[in-house]
Amino acid sequence: MIGVGIGIGFHAAQPFSPGWLFSSAGPGFWFDPSDPNTLFQDTAGTQPVTAVGQTVARMLDKSGRGNHATQATAAKRPTWQVDSGGRGYLSFDGVDDAMETAAIDFTGTDEVFLCAGVRKLSDAAAGVLAEFSPSVSSNNGSFLLYAPTSAATRYSFGSRGTTLRLGSTTSDAYLSPHTAVLSGLGDISGDVCRLRINGAQIAESVLDQGTGNYGNFALYIGGRGGTSVYTNSRLYGLIGLGRTPSEAGLAQAERWMAARTGVTL
Repeated sequence: MIGVGIGIGFHAAQPFSPGWLFSSAGPGFWFDPSDPNTLFQDTAGTQPVTAVGQTVARMLDKSGRGNHATQATAAKRPTWQVDSGGRGYLSFDGVDDAMETAAIDFTGTDEVFLCAGVRKLSDAAAGVLAEFSPSVSSNNGSFLLYAPTSAATRYSFGSRGTTLRLGSTTSDAYLSPHTAVLSGLGDISGDVCRLRINGAQIAESVLDQGTGNYGNFALYIGGRGGTSVYTNSRLYGLIGLGRTPSEAGLAQAERWMAARTGVTL
C-alpha cells in the first residue's frame, strides 16, 4: 500500500540522508552527481572526474547495492557541469547521451519510489529521463520517468505490471526550460501510478495495471534502452527504491533532492 513504507531511521532533529532509505533490505539505487567523488571518466572507475566539462563514463551507486551506471561509448557520455548556484549535475544532450546499469532485481516487489532532480531544457521531442527495462511499452514489470513525454505532455511517470499506466501532465506551467523534483509512486496490485512535481501530487492513474511484480532489468538513464528517446536535460540526482515511503520519508527525500536541484519546497 502507498504511504506505509519508509520512515525507519528518520529523526526530525537530524539532517536527512537518502542513505537511510536503504537501511533495510530490498532493491534500489541512488545517484548523486552533486558528489564528484562518485564520477569517473572511464568505465573501470580509475580516472576520477576532476573538472567541469569532463565526460562521465561511470557513476557510482551510493545505495550500497552496487548498481553503478556506465557508458562504454565515449561519444555517448554525459558531461559533468556545475550551475550558477554551484550545484553539480550531469548534462544529457538529447542526441545520444545515456547511461545504464547492469540488471537490478525488483522481482520481489510490486511497489516502487522514483525521485529525480531535473532541469528539462527542451519539449521538442519525447525524452526518457530514467527507465527500468529497454521499454515500458513492451516489458512487463517496468517503470519510467519522461522529461518530456511528448511535445505536448510535459512530464510522466509510468508503471506497468502487465498493463502500462501513466500519470501525466500537459500543463504549460511545466514548459521548458523547467526545473523540478519529480517523484513517481507505483503500486501494481494497488493500481497506483502517481506523479508528483516539486512536492505536490500533479497527476495519477488508478486504472488497472494488471498483475505481477516489477522485473529484473537494467536501468537506463537519459534515453530509451540507451539507443533512442534521449532527454535534453540536466540530472541533479536520481533515487529508486523497491518500496513506497511514508509521508515523512517522501517529504524528506524530496527536500533533499530539491536542495541539490535548486528548487524551493
